[in-house]
Amino acid sequence: MNQYLILTAVFLSVLLLAFSIVNYFASRQEMRRKISRIQKTSSSRQRQVQRQLDQVLTDENDTVRYFFEVLRNKSPNSLPSRLIRAGFFSRRAPFFFNLIRGLLAFSIFAGVWLGVNFLGTSVRPAVIFLFAAAMSGTSFIMASVVLDKLGKKRETEYRKLFPDFMDLLIVCVDAGLGIDSALDRVAREFLQTNPDFGTHLSIIVLELRAGRPIHEALMNFAHQVNLEEARSLATLFRQSMELGASVGKTLRVFSAEMRSLRIIRAEEKANSLPVKMLFPLALFLFPVNLVIVLVPVLLAIVKMFLSLNPPG
Repeated sequence: MNQYLILTAVFLSVLLLAFSIVNYFASRQEMRRKISRIQKTSSSRQRQVQRQLDQVLTDENDTVRYFFEVLRNKSPNSLPSRLIRAGFFSRRAPFFFNLIRGLLAFSIFAGVWLGVNFLGTSVRPAVIFLFAAAMSGTSFIMASVVLDKLGKKRETEYRKLFPDFMDLLIVCVDAGLGIDSALDRVAREFLQTNPDFGTHLSIIVLELRAGRPIHEALMNFAHQVNLEEARSLATLFRQSMELGASVGKTLRVFSAEMRSLRIIRAEEKANSLPVKMLFPLALFLFPVNLVIVLVPVLLAIVKMFLSLNPPG
């Protein structure tokens, strides 16, 4: 009996060992196959991304040409400038925006007119026309408000990305690259992660290639996206060029100041939060507390009056 148990244990041990060895080599083979597939996919994707980056960073790009036309001929408050600020770089963006805005206004006018007439009310047609026109005009104006909101959202997003841009720029400058090459490298990185911000950086790179000073290119970028940090950086580069200071030290000092400014802004928002919460709390909690305090008293008074008996 003990002999059979020993043979069974040896058989199971050999079987388990063989299974472990086969599973080990099979998993390694599967891992090699997956790594090879990922490398092929990554290399093809990297080549595709590189072609896209080279296409964006060329002077013949229609987006870049349209950007310079808007920058040269349009004011910062014009419709093309506001569309670019909101992230719409296409030359046909103003046409599509006006088309969508017009169709929205016409649809609201027709919907209000048909809806009121369908209800069969006795309102005069002139009043219905004026009401429909007012609603249509409101929607026409709200389209511009939404566009400005998108621009503000992009501005906030760019402000959050600016410290990362500064860190990458400092790393590239510390690695020995010039400021032009560093901006080119950082622009290629942001074109993969955030195409809108990367497009603005690539336009700065093209301006530098054309011979424009870096402080002017950064100032154009600041005017286009309405970013105060970019204006400060442009002023700092101009002073650095005039005084002959080190670019790396300039970038480090500016990065430290900018992070301190972000902390100050966060503290300002935190300190203003109690004041902002005062009015919603008073609006929503005070009536509830008033009801909780007064209702039992009113019920007691009503119960007392109901329990009174008339004299005689």
